Amino acid sequence: MLESPHLLSASLALSAASFESRGMTEVEGTSTSRIMEHLQSSGLPLLRSALAQGQQSEILIATCLIWCLADVFSGQQGMLRWPIHLQGIKALLHGRHDYQRFVTGDMALRSAMKHLFMLYRSLETLPHVPTITSEKVNLIVPANTAYNHQIDGFLGYSEELLDVLQQINASTPGSGLEGSSVDADTLLGKLNAMIRRDVRSPPGVSISSLSSQSGREFALCNKVFQQATLIQLYRQLYGLPSSSQPIQDAIQTMSGMISNMAQGEPCNTWVAMAMPLFTVGCEAYKEEQKAFILDKIHKLEICIGSLHVKVIEQALKDIWKIREDCNDFDGNLCASHLLENLSYNIVLF
Repeated sequence: MLESPHLLSASLALSAASFESRGMTEVEGTSTSRIMEHLQSSGLPLLRSALAQGQQSEILIATCLIWCLADVFSGQQGMLRWPIHLQGIKALLHGRHDYQRFVTGDMALRSAMKHLFMLYRSLETLPHVPTITSEKVNLIVPANTAYNHQIDGFLGYSEELLDVLQQINASTPGSGLEGSSVDADTLLGKLNAMIRRDVRSPPGVSISSLSSQSGREFALCNKVFQQATLIQLYRQLYGLPSSSQPIQDAIQTMSGMISNMAQGEPCNTWVAMAMPLFTVGCEAYKEEQKAFILDKIHKLEICIGSLHVKVIEQALKDIWKIREDCNDFDGNLCASHLLENLSYNIVLF
């Protein structure tokens, strides 16, 4: 890392942002905010210089991703740099089409780059912000579809769900990606086929050694993400109201699965639950539904300790207030209409 000062600066910035997100204002007498300001003023020019020199792209991708995370963990709602870093990663990947090298290369490099690429895809796909990419979905698609069906040990769910979520985003009216859109019924059929397939033949997890309890947690997490993706599809492509039977069925299924998961524990699949919890929370219109989600959000905060979880909680409260202001106490509105009035940039990875 000493040979890559831009990577070192980014890693230190991530540490400082993590301290801040956990309520630490000083490190050995020095303000964490001043540390962040210094690292940004020195580290970002180092990154720009490395990009200009055409240094090793794997290191540059890692540096950009770490800066993404540092910005996310800071929980700021002002000038956001992480989408800019994602655009930088996209530029580094564009035209190379070497995803297969991540799959078949050196074992250590393969594992590291696979994790980095999955983090990139989730950061690009899951946030509640205007879409970052204007190109066709599935910029880089794995050719090994059998591997793609596995539950990813880094994400906590199958990578194929990111493909579906990207297609949902591209097919949403007003996304600017309508040229890449897929018919809603086709997507729904594809997603339901995935769910039925996994019931018949539960997918494995891309981790070599895994206890039976951990395997159960990964299976539950993947199923929760499948149901959350269903809700996203019903909401964005069909415009269904929160009280509609398909959405309520998915919520009921998810709630049972969530209640059976280990909650609030570090180094567990619970760390991946931001997107499903926010998705269900947006549909909540009954007080017991809101209380259920807030309890789970608080456990996510305990688990992660990042300020961006507080942003998620506040965003949900604002959505509920918007619904109340519209006098919708029975779930007659589609959550998409409520989200249109939300000014937050929310990261859900």
